[in-house]
Amino acid sequence: MYITKLFIALILLCCSGCSMVSLGYNHADWILRYWLNDYTSFNTAQREQIRQEIDDYLHWHRKNALPGYIAFLQNVDVAVNQQGGVTVGDVMRLRAESGRLYQLTMEPMLQPAAHILSTLNSEQITDLADTFAKRDSKQRKLMLKGSEQEMLDARAERDVELVEKLFGSLDDEQEKKITGMSLRIPFASRAFIEQREAKHAKLIALLKDKAGEDQIAALFRQWMVAPETFSTPQQQQTITAYESAMNEMTVQIIALLTARQKRHLTEKIASINDDFKKLNAAAEAASAK
Repeated sequence: MYITKLFIALILLCCSGCSMVSLGYNHADWILRYWLNDYTSFNTAQREQIRQEIDDYLHWHRKNALPGYIAFLQNVDVAVNQQGGVTVGDVMRLRAESGRLYQLTMEPMLQPAAHILSTLNSEQITDLADTFAKRDSKQRKLMLKGSEQEMLDARAERDVELVEKLFGSLDDEQEKKITGMSLRIPFASRAFIEQREAKHAKLIALLKDKAGEDQIAALFRQWMVAPETFSTPQQQQTITAYESAMNEMTVQIIALLTARQKRHLTEKIASINDDFKKLNAAAEAASAK
């Protein structure tokens, strides 16, 4: 779970190759509209505005955000393959870089999303609240299932699966060591879920109070740059301990990798970046017309 946050763009590497990235981009407008329309019953005018905003955003993203993704992935590749191994400082630097990339990616979406949400009527707000409640409940059932040991075991399985998606198959000893590392990390899923639920509750309260789009956009920026403000001190203490431990675990995992496994990541990054460069070039050409 943490590694996908740390290496924000690496989630794309779970695709089987560059053709899958192109496929996702070519259908991103439809996917985003479907995903957004599932939150509440938008009217015709709202759906048309969503369509236009998504089209504009995707063009902006290809032209302006992809170069940052390319540079970030190259930096990840350099860090993983550097002599002497990855340090906690390297991990923290990449975390900071991924945070800046996340903000770059999200910022253009905040005001348009806030504007559309500010136009929701009472029935639509109720639908949105119900959607949040259902998805939060589903997340709780998925991530908080069973005893604490069972939840730790399930998290360890997910961590192993993610490492294999990024670096290729692990041998039995590597899998055993990564599982052991994960089992010793503080369990923070509950704190993250409660933080997410607090964000949803704050948004619904603003909408019910008929807040303007600037207030809603400000809330979204708070979500993005200061998520800790939606946690209690105890929850934030748990999250901080988890993230610190995961910095160490990331270093230890990379130290376990073979040259073949590092090469697996390098080849995936090269393939993804090649596709990103083509998408970016096409967007630049379209803008020049």
